[in-house]
Amino acid sequence: MNEDQSFSFTLFEPHRTRQPKNDQPLVEVRPNGRIVFNKRATQLLDNNHFCMLGYDPSNRALGILPLGELQPNTFPVRYAAKGAYIGAKKFFKHFDILPGQLVENSPFKSGEFIGITL
Repeated sequence: MNEDQSFSFTLFEPHRTRQPKNDQPLVEVRPNGRIVFNKRATQLLDNNHFCMLGYDPSNRALGILPLGELQPNTFPVRYAAKGAYIGAKKFFKHFDILPGQLVENSPFKSGEFIGITL
């Protein structure tokens, strides 16, 4: 064996390492009118199953007011394993603010509202 010879070994690594998951609260507004909360952002909903939606045109912000019971004009909040979502296409069409592409933003609290800038 020749000890002067240098070898350059490439390791067998078929599995890519996963990027660490984003642990920050994040809300997506999708072109289909769905508002999607990641697992962290879902905590802001306090397990409420309904919400009212509002729009602030001067700040281009969406306001979500979590509610415990069904009332006129409420939207149901659907909980899933990885978060929650609200189907709100009528709301976005009413204000003519349905996004053409995915909008992803960190939610903020404004009084009782959960806010997202569009």
